[in-house]
Parts: sequence; C-alpha cells; structure tokens
Amino acid sequence: MSEDKMLNNSNEIYEIVVSNPIGGELSLEKITEDKLKAKKKYKEVFVSELSLMMGNVSQTALQVANQGMTLAQIAKQAPNGLFTATSNPVNLSKFANGTTTTMVRDASGLLVEHAGFADVGLSASVNPAIILSAGMQVMSAVSGTYYLHKINAQIKDMDAKLEELLNIHHDTNIGRLIAARKGLYEIANREFVDTTDLSAIRNYKKTADEIHEEYIYRLKRQESEEKKLSDNNFTITIAFEANKLSLFAELIEIGTRMKIGGQIEIINGLTRQLKQNYANSFYHNNELEVEKSYSIIQQRSSNELVDKKKKFEKSLDELTDIRISTDEGISSIIKTGINLGGVFKYKSDVNKAKEKVELVNKNLSTVKKGMEQNKERDGIDNIIDEVVELPNKETEILFMPTENNKQRVFVPIKDE
Repeated sequence: MSEDKMLNNSNEIYEIVVSNPIGGELSLEKITEDKLKAKKKYKEVFVSELSLMMGNVSQTALQVANQGMTLAQIAKQAPNGLFTATSNPVNLSKFANGTTTTMVRDASGLLVEHAGFADVGLSASVNPAIILSAGMQVMSAVSGTYYLHKINAQIKDMDAKLEELLNIHHDTNIGRLIAARKGLYEIANREFVDTTDLSAIRNYKKTADEIHEEYIYRLKRQESEEKKLSDNNFTITIAFEANKLSLFAELIEIGTRMKIGGQIEIINGLTRQLKQNYANSFYHNNELEVEKSYSIIQQRSSNELVDKKKKFEKSLDELTDIRISTDEGISSIIKTGINLGGVFKYKSDVNKAKEKVELVNKNLSTVKKGMEQNKERDGIDNIIDEVVELPNKETEILFMPTENNKQRVFVPIKDE
C-alpha cells in the first residue's frame, strides 16, 4: 500500500476504538482543526520497544521529553492525524496487558477498512493500549512526585515541634518519631524508588502507630488520675504528632507506588483505606478527642468547686447562728472568731477552686486552638482529598499513529 493511500485512509478516520474481552472500551477521537488553536502544551512519552512488545512498562523504561509542544506544533508531525481520549488509570489499566481488538470509524460512525489503518500504525504485534497506558503511567508518576513534594514541604515542619517536646520531656519515643520522619522524608525525595522503600515506609508507619496507641492509652489512664495539665497536654500532643506521621506515611506510600508504576489496583485500595483511616483518626477528630480527654478533668474541677462552695455556705450559716449573750460572755466571742476564721479559709478555697476551673477551661481552649492551627499549617486535609481521587481522576491522552508502528503518545503539562 502506497503512502498516498495510507494518508487518504487515515483522513477518513474519525475514531479509534480499542476494546477488550471483558467489555471495556476506549474511544480516541480525532482532533479537529478548530481545536489546534488551543494553547495547552503536551510532552511526548518515550517507551522502549521491548517494553511495548512485552506489555510491561517499568519505572526506568519511561522517559519524558524536556520540551512541551502545543497541539498545532504536534499536528505538523502527524500526517495521519492526532487522536485524544479522556480516561482514568483504573479504566486504562484494564487494557494494558490484555488481548485487545482495534476498530476505526469515519465521521458518520461507519467502520473503515481495518487493514489500511493497520499499515499506518496499528500492528497486531503491538497493543496500542499499552503505549496509552504508558502515557497514563507517566502522568501518575508526575502526580505522585508532585504530591510527594507537597508532603515533604509539610513533613519537615514536624521536627521543630518534636524537638521542642524533646527538650521538655526526654522521651525515647520522640526520638523514634524524629527518626521515622527523617526516613520518610528521604524516601519521598528519591528520584527512583523500589519495593525496598515500600517496606521501609510500612515500618516507619508501624513505629508511628505503636507510639500513637501508647499515648492514647496513657491519655485514658490519666483521665482517672490526678495529673498536671502539662502532662495531659504533652500526651495529647504526642498522640497527635504520631497519628499525623502515620497519615504522612500512607500518603508517601501511595506517591511512591505511583512513581514505580503498574500498581493502580493496589493504589486504588490504599486510597480507600487512607480515606477511612483519616475519617477515624485522632488527627482529624482532635477537637472531639481533646474535649473528651478534658471532660473528666473539667468534671473533677467543677465538683471540687461545688464542694468548696458548700463548705463555705455552711460556715456562713454556723456564724449566723452564734448569738453573743451576757451569759456566754468571752467564750461566745472566741467561738465567733474561730468560725470567722473558718469562713475566710473556705472563701479562699472557693476562690482557688474557681481559678482551677478557669485554668482548665483556658488550657482546653489553648490546646484546641493550637491543634487547629497545626492542622491548617499541615494542609493534610487538602492533600488527602486530592490523593484519594487520583485513581479515578480522568486525564487526557494524545495519541499519534505513524508509519512503521512507531506509535507516539503525549501527555498534557502545566504551562511552562
């Protein structure tokens, strides 16, 4: 078949449809002339021929062009047309390694002779969905790297808080949290990651979870004991920071698996688990957890105030009942003096109890405000909201069929 005929055939093509045996279908529509004016830029994804033939695209087999190009610039290199599809990693992963069939349609929806189009790019030896999957994998890796950078910007701030606590309480567990934080930060900063890193992330998360559970237990134990408010606040803070680090570890594992690639089903499960863990976490529900911890302390101080008030009121009643008479003389005056001294003492006790109630309430307000400000600085809420949507986030892919089976794929980028 001549090149002229191939190009004529390709000009008739409006849609490429890739199907698999389990009912999945991916439709790539031809980009029309009016769309070429868009200023959006794309970068080409390069995948080794061996990876395409084997249907296995590894982290190291992917490369991305340095320069971005507009649709108009890419179209100049695409005599057979450009085709685009919007899909998500979960859907596209179904096509990557399975048996697929490819059909092409014209603008009216009628099938076009398959053999003619196969000559310009769709060979039976190469599954066209694999290179599209490679493009999606690149976008996943880019997204993973992007979120790891966002996480790193926040996780670094943990050291200052932990070291401040270490100066107050020389606690081995704080040192373990600092070590885990540094380990997670190093992994998140690596250009290439592997399964060894995933194992390390799980270990760091385990450390954070163990410390979190220990301090939650301490908090419950302190509720039934007379402890200083500073001890209670310290325990709350460590439980909060340990739980935060555990959530960071989950985010870093997801970002790391996105960089490794080919793990979309695992990532999908991890994002669901992250969403549930976050909803139930001490970190997310810190206001309720702090209030619950302080409720017993508040009740105790309130009961003490009520008791002191009762004793004060009773002493006033006893003082009122004393009558100075000529029969009692000096003994009555002495008794009055003793009771008056008791009144002053009980009044002082009431004032101290009031101050304690006010101090407890002030501490509660301060701790809650500090936790809220901490959360706002962390920004984990927003990152988690974005990450849990990634497996199902639809993204555009640009496909260029060319001669000699040199299929090319481009992924969108942000403006440079």
